Amino acid sequence: MRIKELIPIYLRYMKVIGKADLTIRVARYDLYAFAVFLEKEGILDIEDLTGEAVSIYQEELSFQLTNKGKLLHIGTQLKILCMIKGFTRFLKEQEYLINDVSYRIKLPKTPKRLPKVILSDKEIKHLMESFDMRSYTGYRNRIMVEILYDTGIRRAELANIKLSDMDLKSGYTRIEGKGKKERVVPISARVCKMVNNYIMMVRPEFISGDDPCYLLLNRFGEKILANTIWIIIKRCVSAAGLKKNVNVHTFRHTCATHMLKNGAPIRHLQEMLGHESLESTQIYTQVTINDLKEIHDKYHPSQKLRDKSE
Repeated sequence: MRIKELIPIYLRYMKVIGKADLTIRVARYDLYAFAVFLEKEGILDIEDLTGEAVSIYQEELSFQLTNKGKLLHIGTQLKILCMIKGFTRFLKEQEYLINDVSYRIKLPKTPKRLPKVILSDKEIKHLMESFDMRSYTGYRNRIMVEILYDTGIRRAELANIKLSDMDLKSGYTRIEGKGKKERVVPISARVCKMVNNYIMMVRPEFISGDDPCYLLLNRFGEKILANTIWIIIKRCVSAAGLKKNVNVHTFRHTCATHMLKNGAPIRHLQEMLGHESLESTQIYTQVTINDLKEIHDKYHPSQKLRDKSE
């Protein structure tokens, strides 16, 4: 059977197990690119696919250039190879392959990068106070930022919150994360009170026609899109005069960092953020360690000691 004929079968499987539409679109692109490479190597049928062919493609990726003439980022290479490993594992499970030809492929290690921008308590306070709470739009936008900072959820997760997802009396909201995995995230009593006021007095002003029942609506009374949230946040940050390059994810980083600084257990934070791996959450401990190093250098008396031999 031709390798290209097996790709749609795998994509349907991804849909069945609940993979996100974006993940499936990326998989389609990456797997067809892999198939095109194999055709150039004279490998069209699944019976001819070997571990050596996958290794050659891995080497090819390490020298591949982007449209800007730069080498493909190590993280991008990792995602492509993980996609191929998932594909060949599926083919082995479905008995299209006798052995999983990608099993022994060693994945490149991508360095964990620290978040570029973290807002301080003072900057968060300044931003919150910059909204015009007398206008319906200003109140709605403040609610966006409050929830993002309070919960650390992603912009798509925020856009998908329905009124039925929220339990403001108990202080929780249900979130549909990546791969349609659900989790429950706590919301502070202060933010719950603001959200309740928004639902009762502000949100009705955005409704036009049938109520879509999402928490956040645009000026046409429709569900607000994740990209629209990004645009609104950029405008609000600019209007507040913050000089840092803030985006929606900045509030996720800031939420996690501030909670860790105040003693939050990292495993609880992992569950709240919806990280599958603890490694993804541990990146924030590096931020707090860097802060601790600065404080140590500034205040510890050993910094003032001098060796007599100097």
